[in-house]
Amino acid sequence: MTAPAPERPPKTFVQQVLGQWPLASVLVGVFVGLAVVATSHWRAGTTLIGLSITMGGFFRLLPQRRVGLLAVRSRPLDTLVLLGVGIGIAVLAWAVPALRN
Repeated sequence: MTAPAPERPPKTFVQQVLGQWPLASVLVGVFVGLAVVATSHWRAGTTLIGLSITMGGFFRLLPQRRVGLLAVRSRPLDTLVLLGVGIGIAVLAWAVPALRN
């Protein structure tokens, strides 16, 4: 019979928050993109939003213990949805013709 594994001490609040860096980086990218859109640079802002969500799709490929709250469903479904939405937003940002005055 093997000895039980020693119990780990509970994580502090700061450790728990820092453990959510994949989700936090995606959210920061989206918020920065929204701020860029608010300054009337809609194409650059929506491209940044799309790239941030695409980055989340790649982060979802990390091991389960690293990805934190970014994991919602199964890994293939989460990855497919995030990559599809992110690439779709970025492509649409560049497919819409610019207005000429």
